[in-house]
Amino acid sequence: MKVDSTNTNILSATSFQNKPLNKSFKMRQIQNYTFTGNVSQEVLAKEINKFNTPFLKGVNKLRNNISEFQDICINALGTGLLAPLFIKYNFLSKTDEDTRTYSAWRQPVSAVLAVATQGVITIPFVKLVNSMTNSGWFNEKCNLSPFKEEKYVRKTLKKLNPNINKKQLDIKVADYMDNMKKTLLDNLRQENKIYYTYHNEPVAKVMDSKKYKELLVKTIDDILKEETEELNRCKGEKITNRVNRSDFYRTHYEKCKNLFKQIEDKINNTNDVKSIDKYLKNLYKQLKSKKADSQFLEIIKEIQAYKIAGKEGYLEKVRKIQDNKHLNGYRNLTSKEEVHVKVLANLQSRIKDQEETIKFIEDVKAAIEQNKSVHDIEEMFTQKVKEYKSKGQIFKLEDKIFAEEVVNKLKALTKSHIDGVKRISTLLVALAMLPVSCSLLNWLYPRFMDAVFPKLSSKKHDNEAKNLIDKANKNGEVK
Repeated sequence: MKVDSTNTNILSATSFQNKPLNKSFKMRQIQNYTFTGNVSQEVLAKEINKFNTPFLKGVNKLRNNISEFQDICINALGTGLLAPLFIKYNFLSKTDEDTRTYSAWRQPVSAVLAVATQGVITIPFVKLVNSMTNSGWFNEKCNLSPFKEEKYVRKTLKKLNPNINKKQLDIKVADYMDNMKKTLLDNLRQENKIYYTYHNEPVAKVMDSKKYKELLVKTIDDILKEETEELNRCKGEKITNRVNRSDFYRTHYEKCKNLFKQIEDKINNTNDVKSIDKYLKNLYKQLKSKKADSQFLEIIKEIQAYKIAGKEGYLEKVRKIQDNKHLNGYRNLTSKEEVHVKVLANLQSRIKDQEETIKFIEDVKAAIEQNKSVHDIEEMFTQKVKEYKSKGQIFKLEDKIFAEEVVNKLKALTKSHIDGVKRISTLLVALAMLPVSCSLLNWLYPRFMDAVFPKLSSKKHDNEAKNLIDKANKNGEVK
């Protein structure tokens, strides 16, 4: 499905609805989060953030939504509030308190000017760069035309349809974004190509073949890195953690059994996921207030993470931690040494499966080096899934969709390059504005002090005059 001039038109979007995640897929996602670490970074971050304090949640929200103007304001806030304190209360300085106070007020004035001057220039400049990256002014590294940003699509559609209402605009934007994603994936699978559009060029251009191959290699290298790290964890820290948890089950069997039964009964007695989540949060707080063993707290956290899979997810987790591979499997052992031996035996199959997964990924990488297409690579994944199913097993990477992994990698690389361009360009703009800001500050500051703090200002002028007179007298002394 080659992208032509019709496809690149913002009005050409057609509807394409993505299928919702089914419960089994969600279950595998959250299992990966809890045990293997292979869940997407977005899901992982969201789940971990649930356990943060309100302050850290606020910091994360600010970090994820910060804009250029907010960044300028934060820097100005530091200049305007912190710097004056160090200047005014710097008792190592030989100047008097009034002079220090007069100097300290320069910082807030400077901060306000920075927001005014940098905001007026930097923000429109960044918006211009964003528009140019979406409309194809830059080369492949900074070209977002295959996956335009939603804000840009919305703004363009609104401009083309000035009388459209919000609901209609939302539908058009969703249709365009879905169609754009479908087109990109279809081009990858059917033609093994990625198309870019460029400003004032009617025909789309194909991504450089060498860079395209490098993109596929980088994508599979990321997967290989994740699975290799997981294998190392299985052979290292996972053994230690599993031994500690299993020995905890052995030494606290009755307490664990009663707690898990209590949780299971609560889950069975309601279909309200929010109610279960609230119960688990309260249980966590209760155990923490009683200074319960940290293992209890970690177990509650693990169960809480299954909220994404609903009531069935909660139940599956609670039942699983009571089976013969977990709680019930260690109740009759007499020492930690016996626990260690059994854990190693249980993890051998896991390690073997992980090694087979890595071998498969290495085969995929070799296929890419041999110029196999995205379609061929996805077929390799499909065959591996069938092979595992024929043995009654689930292939660990069953939910990996290689074409989407390639797109996500390309998006990440492009965003990284664009962020670099923004940082350098905004720095140059800020440096260019320095002479203007300094001139404005030198002109405005004394007038501000005369108007707002006339007494403090007059003392400063008196001191400056006195210093000039003293200097002149000194220079005029007869040697």
